[in-house]
Amino acid sequence: MVSPGTGGLDSFLNIAKDIWRWVDYIHIREKKLPLEQQMYWAQSLRTRGVPSNRIILNGSTQLDHHALLGGVHWGQAVIRKYDKDVLRRNNRLRVGVSVHSLEEAKVAEERGADYLFYGHVYASPSKPNFEPRGLASLAEVCAKVSIPVIAIGGIATENIAAIRTAGASGAAVISTIWTNDQPELAAAALRQAITDSEKYAEPRR
Repeated sequence: MVSPGTGGLDSFLNIAKDIWRWVDYIHIREKKLPLEQQMYWAQSLRTRGVPSNRIILNGSTQLDHHALLGGVHWGQAVIRKYDKDVLRRNNRLRVGVSVHSLEEAKVAEERGADYLFYGHVYASPSKPNFEPRGLASLAEVCAKVSIPVIAIGGIATENIAAIRTAGASGAAVISTIWTNDQPELAAAALRQAITDSEKYAEPRR
């Protein structure tokens, strides 16, 4: 689950504390907030029972400050400044990277990313003026990198099976959770859809 980027801590915490058991990670993606406030969000999640290793901080490059978190998540501009040796010395912070093309995916993998967000796959409220990249491009990326690819953009329960068949290891969601009147049920439904799709997904080589 990725935070909605609105900077509303109370609503974020109220939802996150109820749904974290259904998701693998909670990504704090609040670009408008300084790092100190984002770290406060992370600490607030921990005080509400969310394990530290389930929390991802988006955008921060201060690796040594986040050893107790589940990892960091970057864009292309950041990952292109690093190589595998630098990342491995920060033993062993999980690093994810958002990519939008096969070329970007290969760069991120070569420089030591542990996983990728690829999208937006479907039409997405967060990208209203951009054409979705679709399942074929998702499948191409999944086939040509060796690290896990997480589909993002317009993901809902009804298309989980399709993205898994395309080779995605999982899904990242924003509006599917945050705009739902019953976010915990929405998270549980997504988890069940992922579980149900396991028997159809091609194993990664």
